[in-house]
Amino acid sequence: MPTTPPERIELDGIVIRRETSDDAHAVADAIASNIPRLAPWMEWAVAEAGNVDTQLTRIADNAVQWNSGSVYDYLITDASEVEVLGKAGMHKRSDDGLEIGYWLTQAAEGRGFMTRIAAELTFVALSMDGIDKVEIHCDEANLRSRAIPERLGYRLDRVVDHPITTTHQTGRQMIWIYDATS
Repeated sequence: MPTTPPERIELDGIVIRRETSDDAHAVADAIASNIPRLAPWMEWAVAEAGNVDTQLTRIADNAVQWNSGSVYDYLITDASEVEVLGKAGMHKRSDDGLEIGYWLTQAAEGRGFMTRIAAELTFVALSMDGIDKVEIHCDEANLRSRAIPERLGYRLDRVVDHPITTTHQTGRQMIWIYDATS
């Protein structure tokens, strides 16, 4: 079993790959052009919108975290790798588990991309040495985000109180789990 995920995954019409510093402008632009969609759910979005220096720092930090096994951060692009469609990542949350996080641009939404990406990342995570469960966390009111684990057969493990940091959050975070026995 591998101890780290692949650096590049190709799905039908989508490329999921590690970022490089060359991606900083495109990611900053994608965040900036999607602020109305991201800011209601993700507190980091406003600070990172259009900020290339922030992206360069984040990409460098993520390279260190990838090598340490704590964060596996991916850029999502179209098959030609020209258009940024969003981001996804797997974050170590426990000794035996990873949490998947994600966001898409408006242009990519509603095309089934994130369901396919989350399914693939779930498979990849569970094929890694020592990983027995995968989690997805989302606010109870974020219907699009919570539809992903529902579609993929994750089970709702619990709903916990969570600090409200954006305008649309309810303070009720859903913890979805997919484990090796699911």
